Amino acid sequence: MGRAAPSAPAVPDAPKPTNERVSPLEVSRLAVSHGVPASLADAIARQESGFNNALVSSADARGVMQILPGTWGWIQSNLARLPLAAASAESNVHAGVMYLGHLLRDTGGNQAEATAAYYQGLSSVRREGLLPQTRRYVADVMALRRLYGGP
Repeated sequence: MGRAAPSAPAVPDAPKPTNERVSPLEVSRLAVSHGVPASLADAIARQESGFNNALVSSADARGVMQILPGTWGWIQSNLARLPLAAASAESNVHAGVMYLGHLLRDTGGNQAEATAAYYQGLSSVRREGLLPQTRRYVADVMALRRLYGGP
């Protein structure tokens, strides 16, 4: 993810990388529980980390869904009903699909725009349009969806 999210307070419990991997089935289960298309969530998890919770990007995005510490805090404060476990791959996926669901709602269900916003930040997408690397990211994710039963 490595992109800007809504402003959030300092995060004492940012996502922590662990030597866990999750399966597409686990990502799908969590996605469906939040009304997010499973194929889209699976494609983003694969693109972001290859389902590997140990990954930390150069931008400090962490875990399976590559969530920035500030985004994690925003999700905890605004979307999560229960506290998320910072050192859990399942919680990382849970946070990522909640955030993706939020972006889908904000974009009227437009999967390509929500995917762009997941990568670049929704305000940046709306203000600047898609950056070249965002266009590549969206194209890659849309192609990966087909591997997981998407259109």
